[in-house]
Amino acid sequence: MLKKATLALLGVLCFALNVIDLKAVTFGEPDGNAHPYVGTILFQTPSGFFSCTGTLLSPTVMVTAGHCTQEGGQVNLATWVSFDPVITFAGIEDYPDPIAYLNAKWITAQAIPHPLYDDFNAFPNTYDVGVLVLSKPVVLSTYGALPPLGLLEFLSTGQARKDRRFTIVGYGLQGAIRPFFQDDYARYSATVSLIEVNSFLLGDDQSAKFTGSPGKGVGPGGGCFGDSGGPLLWGNSNIIGAITSFGNSVCMGAGYYFRLDTAVAQDFITEYLRSNQPL
Repeated sequence: MLKKATLALLGVLCFALNVIDLKAVTFGEPDGNAHPYVGTILFQTPSGFFSCTGTLLSPTVMVTAGHCTQEGGQVNLATWVSFDPVITFAGIEDYPDPIAYLNAKWITAQAIPHPLYDDFNAFPNTYDVGVLVLSKPVVLSTYGALPPLGLLEFLSTGQARKDRRFTIVGYGLQGAIRPFFQDDYARYSATVSLIEVNSFLLGDDQSAKFTGSPGKGVGPGGGCFGDSGGPLLWGNSNIIGAITSFGNSVCMGAGYYFRLDTAVAQDFITEYLRSNQPL
């Protein structure tokens, strides 16, 4: 439901790279309550309604992809979040006013893109990160956590490479093409592995490349339509190394994820963590 199927925002990149935004977990398993701080996001832009994934860093601050917070320079017209592991809706006839329904049943939020995010026009420096400030706190025993600066570089070298597996979490399609097509609107998780942090598509310490489905023995998971903004959690921890950003295949093969272990990301995010502490 409400999945953003292509990233038309990429403009001139599309003709050469066939770049798409990634939005759900392939070759994964239902996550249940394993990661209750990961939620789904519904948002309205001038083009319509779409969905993404995000991670709570505190009771009121959520991190997600920049392209889940604005379109064409205009911040979301409206944004809602839910942390239910399985999302269900009745028939459309039961929603004469879907916005009123979402305002009543979901948590409303303010969307804030990174100030340098510009619909991928500066690719490969995407600045594809944003935050949501929730209208009411979500109290949990554990939240997602920002990583140490330089974590992915550390994991790319020497003996540290043995610890390069991450857990990808998100809502949406579990496969986009047959025979793998599956469309449960639920939180799923799987395993991916860090491939590299240095190539043309990765920009200046902005993105990282991870394995995707089927993974070739180093993690069977991957991103697909429904996961944008969702976390890559280091091992079995709550530490977010990167968030789902874009890809150049239809939910198969490697994917590209915006790094949170950089000053570019953390200087932006921590400003809102400091200013939105619960009373």
